[in-house]
Amino acid sequence: MPLGNNRFEIDDTDPEPDLSPMIDCVFILLIFFIVTATFVEEDGFSVNRPEDSSSAQVANDDQTLVLVIDKDNRIQHNGRTVSLDAIPGIVQGQLQREERSPIIIQSHKESRHGTTIKVQDAALEGGASPSKITLTDS
Repeated sequence: MPLGNNRFEIDDTDPEPDLSPMIDCVFILLIFFIVTATFVEEDGFSVNRPEDSSSAQVANDDQTLVLVIDKDNRIQHNGRTVSLDAIPGIVQGQLQREERSPIIIQSHKESRHGTTIKVQDAALEGGASPSKITLTDS
């Protein structure tokens, strides 16, 4: 037989496997594991927050001193408008009646922050302990 009439030719290139089915399998497995995975919800620390900001007004009893700052920066105590100069006397009177009395300063969201700080400073001047003063917004 002559050499040129050989029906079988030898291919010297390396055969490459078709990876498409394997990639499809990997994606299907990836989707399966993502869908069936259970995510661990880590517990953080719990914060005891008041249920409602209006609860500070309800808490106005003999043991709690509530000072409310409205949106026009007026200071109110027991429904009456008071001046900034009167706050140290009010705090002193409250502390004479109840030494461990908490003080709540409830300021409106549109009030000036400086007014809240002035009221807090006046309460401190009246003898209030910094740990007994609570600032809230309404």
